[in-house]
Amino acid sequence: MSFLIAAFWIFLSLTVQILLCNHMTVGGGMALAYLYMVTRTPVEWNRSSQILLGFIVGFIVDMFSNTPGLHALTCVTTMWLRLPLLHVFIVADDIKNGCPTYHRLGSSVYTRFLGFVVLIHCVLLYSFESFTLFNFFNLLSKIVMSVVMTFLLVWAADVANNTK
Repeated sequence: MSFLIAAFWIFLSLTVQILLCNHMTVGGGMALAYLYMVTRTPVEWNRSSQILLGFIVGFIVDMFSNTPGLHALTCVTTMWLRLPLLHVFIVADDIKNGCPTYHRLGSSVYTRFLGFVVLIHCVLLYSFESFTLFNFFNLLSKIVMSVVMTFLLVWAADVANNTK
């Protein structure tokens, strides 16, 4: 993936997040459109670049969401866990270059990989946000709704982006 294409997808996912998703909540949760780029970061990029990208994306979302450091922390953690999670679902030699996409991994593997990344990200995000289990069912509602909406949004965007 060239730098310009990656920059375009980062810009598009951040724009959708800032202009649309930040203002729409269902059951306390919201779709996290920026996870599209977090999941599609090329595997061949070095780990430091991936984590730096996660920080930059999270920091930009934080600036527009009035959540100082929350999204940056969860994006960095998600980017740090993304590659090991990918290797849980596929053999390391199966994807040495390119992005983990629906068309490259197949529907079953991609669905499981995306589900785990989104679940981990949402659990971290809302756990750090609440910083307590006092209102457990409210927290659980936010996590479940965000996981469902984010998964569907990222999955649909990846299936629609028909690049192999």
